[in-house]
Amino acid sequence: MDILDQLRFNLPEEIKQANWTVSEQQRLIAEAHGEAGRIVSRANEKAEAIVSEQEVLRRAERQAQQVVRDAQNRADQIVREAESYAYEQLQNLEAQLNRTLATVRRGVEALQPSGGVALPARTPVAAGAADEEADEA
Repeated sequence: MDILDQLRFNLPEEIKQANWTVSEQQRLIAEAHGEAGRIVSRANEKAEAIVSEQEVLRRAERQAQQVVRDAQNRADQIVREAESYAYEQLQNLEAQLNRTLATVRRGVEALQPSGGVALPARTPVAAGAADEEADEA
């Protein structure tokens, strides 16, 4: 044992330095592994957050597209209803104008002088053309 103690005591300084270097290297490797673990953990957390944000974004985009589709469908429905209403109103107006025209014709016929010059009767086509000319003017 004494011999071993003497050998250890008399070991050259380089061997002691080599032992210290190896132990320091092991400590640095352990620290590096710890730091690498923390970095990987933070990277995973960030990746999960990004994936979550992207999923929220995709969900919001799908909802926005659905809102646009619903709004377009509603707008189309409103246009169809407005056109239908306008068509009905125009039909009613046409019927009322035809009744008024018939009343005017009867009045003209009733007031037309019997032996005098007969005034030409206006037909609905001629009346429509005259109305279009008045609208253009």
